[in-house]
Amino acid sequence: GTNNVGTQPGDAAKVAEITRGVEAVVSLLREKAPAATIILTGIFPRNDYIAVMPTITAINANLARLADGRTVRFVNVNGRLAGPDGVLMDGVMNADRLHPSIAGYQIWADALKPILTDLLGPPAAVDLAPPPTGDPSAAGRAAAPAGSPQVQPR
Repeated sequence: GTNNVGTQPGDAAKVAEITRGVEAVVSLLREKAPAATIILTGIFPRNDYIAVMPTITAINANLARLADGRTVRFVNVNGRLAGPDGVLMDGVMNADRLHPSIAGYQIWADALKPILTDLLGPPAAVDLAPPPTGDPSAAGRAAAPAGSPQVQPR
């Protein structure tokens, strides 16, 4: 993925190598869970080194060809995260210009929702998921005190 892209534009060999790496992951997932539907997301745009955008675009074109629309679905939200020139839109990435902000994650979630609805059906009337914390380390903390709301409608 994006870590393999690095900080310099890649040639056709680098694009092919990264594509083969993702293909290997998809193949392993298929082997471990043959009945699963794999949702493959394109590599996000990044402006820490804007010169790598053509490499990302080429890799994503290859990844899109891995999708068959049934067992492998492909999602590319780059057109909603960046303009045609590859420059990120304001507020969609964190300060590092590499990882999504809350707004960027929402764009990704909105793109995933139709696929997940197709696979799992419409969302339940009542959301029983715990409220988001924004802090992954919070998962190991004690449960909320008795009487605290456990279900948060969204």
